[in-house]
Amino acid sequence: MADGGQKVVLITGCSSGIGLRIAVTLAKDEKKRYHVVATMRDLKKKSKLVEAAGDAYGKNLVLLPLDVCSNESVKQCVDNIKDRHIDILINNAGVGLLGPVESISIDEMKRVFETNFFGVVRMIKEVMPDMKKRRSGHIVVMSSVMGLQGVVFNDVYTASKFAMEGFCESMAVQLMKFNVR
Repeated sequence: MADGGQKVVLITGCSSGIGLRIAVTLAKDEKKRYHVVATMRDLKKKSKLVEAAGDAYGKNLVLLPLDVCSNESVKQCVDNIKDRHIDILINNAGVGLLGPVESISIDEMKRVFETNFFGVVRMIKEVMPDMKKRRSGHIVVMSSVMGLQGVVFNDVYTASKFAMEGFCESMAVQLMKFNVR
């Protein structure tokens, strides 16, 4: 549970890579400014995070299951946070897909969009009403240079990131009047 002055940070996709590093860095903050809620789809993959977090695990960092592709999982995760109070949402969960478009099935393409675009939308929809009500919050979305420029054989991944960029640009303008950045 967060101490009085700590910001509650919910991070998606913490089983490896950038999500893991952000979670550990914030949890080990010397000034103890953050209470990190690290999430991952499969808790069996938690060992790297737990090891990297060290003493911060269970104190400044807690772990919750979250599948951003599931409305129920998203709601359950946020409901498990005290008073649903999230100061900072970091949308990091994502999947890649490489190859010529003619060799990729529509189902594989949908899976990429389900995680990279609709997963972000689900998370924002779940936390935004509380942030707007409090008139406070930050929403961070991890993107890619491929959300700005296409790259050969990354057509589907690039399209999912372009969609996310457009969505977030529109949301940023709408949320300004609620002091949600």
